[in-house]
Amino acid sequence: MVKARMAKRLGGKTALITGGSRGIGLALVEAFLAEGARVAFSGTTPESVARVRERLGASEDCLGLVSELSSCEAAAELVDETVRRLGPVAVLVNNAGVLSGSSAWDVTAQEWDRVMNVNLRAVFFVSQSAGRAMRAAGRGAILNVSSIAGQNGGIAGNPAYAAAKAGVIGLTRSLARQLAPDGIRVNCLSPSAIATDMTAGWPPALRQRLVAGTPLGRFGRPDELAGAAVFLASDEASFITGQTLAVNGGAYMG
Repeated sequence: MVKARMAKRLGGKTALITGGSRGIGLALVEAFLAEGARVAFSGTTPESVARVRERLGASEDCLGLVSELSSCEAAAELVDETVRRLGPVAVLVNNAGVLSGSSAWDVTAQEWDRVMNVNLRAVFFVSQSAGRAMRAAGRGAILNVSSIAGQNGGIAGNPAYAAAKAGVIGLTRSLARQLAPDGIRVNCLSPSAIATDMTAGWPPALRQRLVAGTPLGRFGRPDELAGAAVFLASDEASFITGQTLAVNGGAYMG
C-alpha cells in the first residue's frame, strides 16, 4: 500500500524572512518555499535581491524586497509591502544581522550602535509591525535568530555582537509572554558556526578552534538550521513558545 504524500508543513502561510539574500537566510527562504509557504525576503541591496530571484526563478510565491532595517519606518514598510503583495504575515523570521570583529578595546560607539540597531533593535520593530497583523488574525509565529555568542560570550564576534545576540534571547522570552494571549508564538534559534560563504573566509586557525570546541566535530550546515526553523514555524510546534533551540553540535550545552 502506497502511503499518501505528507502535506507541506507551511502550506498556505505567508512568511517574511529578513536577511534572506545569502547564507543562512537564503537556506531559510529555500526551505520555506519547499514547504509550501509564500515567502518575502529582504536584502540590503537591489543586486543581492536580484541574485536570489535569479537563483530561485520567477515565482508569484517569492518576493524580494530591499531594506536595511535602519528605522522603525523601514520595518513597518517591509511588513506592509509583504502583506500587500503576498497576504497577511503568518510567520516572521528575524534573521538579518551584522558581525563585528573589533575587540573590546577597539570597538567604537558608531560600530556598537550599528550592531545593536541591526541585530537587536530591528528584531523588535519588525516583530512589532508583523505582530500587529498576526494579532488581527489571532495567530502567528515569530522566530528570532540569535547566536551561540549570546550564550557563551562568543569567540569570533566582539562584545557588541554577543550583547545584541544575548538581547535577542531575552527579547524572545519577553515577546513570548506578551504575545501569547493573542495566539502568537515567539521562539529563538541559536546556531554556532554554520558553513556559509561568510564563514568560509574566516582564518584557518579560528575555524580549527571552533571545530575543536564542537563535540560533533564540524561546522553546521545551513539546511540543518533551516530544518529547525521550519519545525518551529509550523503547526507541529503549536505548544512551543519562549524557547531557544541551540543548533550547535554540542558546542554549548547550557
